[in-house]
Order: sequence, then C-alpha cells, then structure tokens
Amino acid sequence: MTARSSKLFAKKFNLALQPFGLTKSTWTAIYYIDKHEQINQKALAELLGIKGPSLVKIIAQLQLAQLIKVTPSPIDKRERLLTLTPAGLTRLNDGLPLAGEFQQQVTHGITQADLDIAATVMTQMLENAEQL
Repeated sequence: MTARSSKLFAKKFNLALQPFGLTKSTWTAIYYIDKHEQINQKALAELLGIKGPSLVKIIAQLQLAQLIKVTPSPIDKRERLLTLTPAGLTRLNDGLPLAGEFQQQVTHGITQADLDIAATVMTQMLENAEQL
C-alpha cells in the first residue's frame, strides 16, 4: 500500500510541477539545499533517500537549469558543495504554494490527529527497519 501510494503521489506531484520545469526529485533537492544553505552531495543523497548515480542526474539537471551552484569544498577537494542560485531560490519559492496546495488536496478529509498518528507510525516503522 505504501509503495503504491508513494508512486501515485510522486506521479501527481510531478504533473503539478511541470509548469515550473521541475520534478518531485529536483524540487525536493532544491528544497533541502535551501534548508541547509550549503550541503554536500552525500548528505543530500541521504536526505533524498537515493544513491550516488541518481543524485548525479538530479545535480546535472539542476546545474543545466542554473538553479544550483556546485563548488569544491575548501577542506576536501573531492567533496562538492551545493548551493542555490538566485534563480533556484525563485523557482523554489514559486513551487512552495503549489506544494502546500498539493498536500492539502492529498490530506483532504483527514484530521490532523490522524495525520499525526500516521506520521508517528511511519517514523517508528522506519526506525524499526533501520535496526534490521
């Protein structure tokens, strides 16, 4: 059930983001980059729950669209640091109302108490799975 719902949510959110030239993956990446102001690729991959090759594709798309800047770390030249460009910040801010509206539509008719329970259950399930 969670796999099916996750795929459906991603598909619908991708459709909603098309006018902004983004996908769920690229929008989520710029969201996390913004929240951290500057983040390395490994940390971003962990936040997105993806492996290196998938992240490389997302980074390439965001660089091509001039939404992020990639610079070598001053401490470790092998590490690449990601920051949003002004265009990336604009694109993120343009998409925030859409993300909020999407969330409201998906959770319509569900009480906040039920949403909180679902979040608690999913968090516990993830923690349990990580212990396996």
